[in-house]
Amino acid sequence: MIRRIGLAVVVATAAIAIAASGKVLLDGPQAGLGVVPREATGIVTAGGHGWTAAGIDGPIPTPGSCHYQHTAHGELLPDPRCTPGAIDTAVRSSALRTTVCRPGGYTATVRPPEAMIQAVKRKLMAAYGIPWSQASRYELDHLVELSAGGASDVRNLWPEPNVLSNGTRGSAFVHNDKDAVEAYLSAFLCRGAVSLSAVQQAMATDWTTAVVRLGLAPIPKGYVG
Repeated sequence: MIRRIGLAVVVATAAIAIAASGKVLLDGPQAGLGVVPREATGIVTAGGHGWTAAGIDGPIPTPGSCHYQHTAHGELLPDPRCTPGAIDTAVRSSALRTTVCRPGGYTATVRPPEAMIQAVKRKLMAAYGIPWSQASRYELDHLVELSAGGASDVRNLWPEPNVLSNGTRGSAFVHNDKDAVEAYLSAFLCRGAVSLSAVQQAMATDWTTAVVRLGLAPIPKGYVG
């Protein structure tokens, strides 16, 4: 569930919910990790949208070389060496109304074809030490979301457990805890209440603290976009 502690918004831990529900079993290099704060290594500027007809851009980490990190509340964060975040230069503060905030939608027009996504998902799951047999339990997530100008470069992609820990049903836009944060921030971004670069930096550093970092009101309990 989404809890308020002082001014902080704490999304109840996916790791705990996953373990309790049995939906995702964390094994391999990510298992048994203690609290490890994520240290952002700097967002990468992608070439275009981060992919072309030839495939998704960026280096593929070797199998087992990437390790999840945990926040103090147990949420998973990607390995900053493997997934520092990458942005699309076509999305600028001056072009929000014609890109991520335009009527009719934007993200579907820049998302790679599903075949490309699945091919890279398999390789990144191996990099994070997750068996492909668990593929249905994970989504290939954009660390800096497409709706905030994230690119589909490999350095912005990571296998994220696909579970809502607040017990809600979800929506077309929200399938896990990070999705709720993304949907919430997108509304503020398109209203001009937060800057594009601030959202990108906050999400690349630690998506679980992005709302607090940006000085926004806590996400309402049960929020699903």
